[in-house]
Amino acid sequence: MPVTFLNRVRSGGAARAFDADVLSWEAAVIANGGTVSLARRIIVDQFVFSEKASNAWSLTDDYHGLWGENAAQSLTSIKQRRLATATNSPTFTADRGYTCDGVTNYIDTGFVASTHAIAMTENSAHLEVYERTNVSGNNSAAGTLSTSAKYLAIRPRSAGGAFIYSISTPATYTLPVATSLGLTQGGRNGTLVTDVYGAKNGVDMVRTADPTVMGTLLPDFSLILGAHNNAGTPASFRATSLGFISYGAALSGAQRLARYNAVQAWATAVGAQV
Repeated sequence: MPVTFLNRVRSGGAARAFDADVLSWEAAVIANGGTVSLARRIIVDQFVFSEKASNAWSLTDDYHGLWGENAAQSLTSIKQRRLATATNSPTFTADRGYTCDGVTNYIDTGFVASTHAIAMTENSAHLEVYERTNVSGNNSAAGTLSTSAKYLAIRPRSAGGAFIYSISTPATYTLPVATSLGLTQGGRNGTLVTDVYGAKNGVDMVRTADPTVMGTLLPDFSLILGAHNNAGTPASFRATSLGFISYGAALSGAQRLARYNAVQAWATAVGAQV
C-alpha cells in the first residue's frame, strides 16, 4: 500500500496527503518499469503543489522531469503520463537528465499538439526547457514544425540571443547573460506579434525582433527534445543536456516566475541546478 501521509509538514500548511496526480504518476512510472523513492515522491509532490498554488497546473498540458532517478521515471510525463522515447541512445544520468549528441539522438515526447493539447491553443501557447549545458548555436533544444505558421520551438542561445517560436516564425530576445543555462520560457497570448513573450529564469526578456508570421493552427507532429521535428523528420540537432521541459497554454508573468522558482527548487533538491 502506498504511503499517503508524511510525519512532517510540507509547504502548504499542516501535514497533508500526497497529491492524487503525483500518486497516479508514480503508478505510471512503475507500470513503465521504473521506481519512485519516497524522497522523490516528496519532491515531485511539492512541485505539483506549487504549480497548483499558482494556477499554472490547469494551464499546462504536461511536464517532463528528465532529471529522474531512473530512465523510466524521467521519460514518464507527470500530467498526461505519456512515456517518451529516447531515440538513438541519448545519455541518461540519474538526477541530472538526458544529454543529446547534436548529431543523431533525441527524445520524442509523443505529444502532438493538434491531437493531445488540452490547455494549449494556437493563440495561447507556452513552451520551456531547462538546459544544463551552456550551448550557443542555431539549433533547437525542443520543438515541432508542420509549416512555418505551425512552429513551436526554443533555441535558448544563438548568435542573436534567444530564438523562440510560439506557433509562429521566431521572435528574438536579448539574453540577460550570454548563457543558455537555466529555464528558457516562451509563448504567446493573443493574435498579434506583440502578444508573444520570452523569459529567462522567470524574468521577461526584451524582444528585439518580432515574428513575421503568426500561426493559426497547432503543429501536427510530435514535440521532440534535443532537436525539432520537421514535419516528421528530426532536424536542427543540439548537443545539450536537458533536465526539464513543460508545455501548455500561456502563463502570466507572475506564473512564469513562480514556475521558475518551482522548477529550480526541484532541480536543487536533486542536485541538478545550474
